[in-house]
Amino acid sequence: MDGSTQIKDLDKTEENKQLVRNFIENVLMKGGKPDLVSKYIGPEKPVAHGKKLVDDLEHLRSRAVDPNRPLTYDEIVLMAGQGNFVATLCKTHRMEGRTKQDFATVDIFRLENGMVVEHWDNVEPVPEKDVNGGKF
Repeated sequence: MDGSTQIKDLDKTEENKQLVRNFIENVLMKGGKPDLVSKYIGPEKPVAHGKKLVDDLEHLRSRAVDPNRPLTYDEIVLMAGQGNFVATLCKTHRMEGRTKQDFATVDIFRLENGMVVEHWDNVEPVPEKDVNGGKF
C-alpha cells in the first residue's frame, strides 16, 4: 500500500463521512450528476490506486460522466471513518451486454480540506445464489 496513511483531522470525521456519502450518492449512483465530480475531488492531481484508474481529474471526470461507465453504485452498505480517512462498502453493478453482474466494492478515501485527494478500491463479483441448493 502506498500513499499517506497518517490519520489526522479527527475533529472532521463526521464531516468527511458526509462528504464521501454525498460524493457517492450525487456522482456515482445511477441518476446522480457526474458533472459534479470536481465538487468532491480536489483540483490538484488526485491519487488513484485502483488498477484501471489514472491520477488525473479529467480522466476521473470523463469516467464519471460516461453513460457506459464500467461500474454503477447502487447502495452504500457500510461506512466507517476516522479523521481524514473514510472507507465504504457498496453494492455496485456492471452491465455486460444485457446481463447485470453485481459487485461488492470497497473504497477508501483520504480527504484534505474538504476534498477527496486519494483513493484505493477493491471490486469483487458477488456470486449468484443457487436457488436449488442455497449456495453462493
